[in-house]
Amino acid sequence: MIFLFLNMIRFQRLNMDNSWHLQVGSQSILIDPWLGGVEVDFFKWFNMQWHRTPPLPIEQLPAYDWVVITQKYPDHFHAETLRLLKPKRIIAPKSIRKQLSAVIPDATIHYVEHTNERIELGDVVLQWFHTSRKMDPIYDAMALHDGKEAVMVATHGFDFSKEQHHLLRSLPPVKLLLSPITFYKLPFFLGGVVSPGMKGLQNLLRDTQAEKFVSTHDEDKHAKGLVSRMANVVRYSVEDIFNHQELGSKFINIADYQPQSL
Repeated sequence: MIFLFLNMIRFQRLNMDNSWHLQVGSQSILIDPWLGGVEVDFFKWFNMQWHRTPPLPIEQLPAYDWVVITQKYPDHFHAETLRLLKPKRIIAPKSIRKQLSAVIPDATIHYVEHTNERIELGDVVLQWFHTSRKMDPIYDAMALHDGKEAVMVATHGFDFSKEQHHLLRSLPPVKLLLSPITFYKLPFFLGGVVSPGMKGLQNLLRDTQAEKFVSTHDEDKHAKGLVSRMANVVRYSVEDIFNHQELGSKFINIADYQPQSL
């Protein structure tokens, strides 16, 4: 499906957490679809979460060409949703190769690793950014661009290396950044900082020089288990963000599932 929108990025929430539909160039992409059910990390007693706000019904999903899974964790790689969607083309970290092949055996899957961080999707380029973190949790980021403008997706924030800063400068201007604003930290033995909060977002906006940003992966989900009891969480209201001297003018508040454009 080809859209003849010039210099326009289209985006739509699919849940109030971290699932999105993006239209960049002629390519229509689902990001981290989680459209029902729970997500469980290892065991329910360890961490189980589910949406507080119902996601967009699957039958209302816009048409898409690709599914991109940004992380290996089940709130990004949600096997139940993928079984329902049965996507034909997927891009995902190589770390989930065995699990993903079992869930969607008939899909064409492009696995991202250090040797192929740049993937061409027709007239759109997906540029992957590997985190420098060596131990789990490992949170990567990516940019999607059509040669004219880019969308940066950093679902857990991101710290760019010197080499990655040079790569950033070679990309088209970042028109939209998707990144969280909630501060979420676990004890070091459970992974430490999961989301770097307002300060992390400020640094990311400066690094990417993004024109606008949307808060993502910030849903106050229902949760049970050890993780939720041990988490240090700081949330910010819409008013807090709009009133912030640096962030307010760049913030786009999306509180529903209506398509947006920029």
